[in-house]
Amino acid sequence: MAFPSQLLISMGVKVAIVILTIVTLILLDPAYVTAYISINYEIVIIYLVSALTLLYCIVSVLMSFLLAKRGEDTPLTNCAFSEIIFATGGIMGWLIIIGIGGTISQRTIIETGERFGWIGAMAGLNVGCFLIIAAIFAANVVSEKILQRQSRLQKYDRGVYVQ
Repeated sequence: MAFPSQLLISMGVKVAIVILTIVTLILLDPAYVTAYISINYEIVIIYLVSALTLLYCIVSVLMSFLLAKRGEDTPLTNCAFSEIIFATGGIMGWLIIIGIGGTISQRTIIETGERFGWIGAMAGLNVGCFLIIAAIFAANVVSEKILQRQSRLQKYDRGVYVQ
């Protein structure tokens, strides 16, 4: 079972995203969450984005294994488009969490503020990981659909095949 390199790299990055998301959820200690009633909706947003991220990563890794069973010659265009869309959604969700972590860390007491500062830092690392995934698959789409198409069109000159 040979893995295309894009799938292999993205699976490694998704493992890192899962670890960073679990660290974010560990930092979100219930003792600190329940102490501040005014930030409950922000906590729900963090839990929601974290849950969607974990779901995306697990399903995406399973789909990568299924695509790898097909072989190395499998076109990844549809997979690449969906990965770019989901990675962009992940970037947006984790950027919101960066803002939440920064805002709460500035307006609360030292120990809680420190935890939310670290949550913001973990969210920043997750944004970087999602950027890597989007860049890998965007490069895949460009190389498969734009660059290879130009090389195919250059082989034909006025309807005659040129070697």
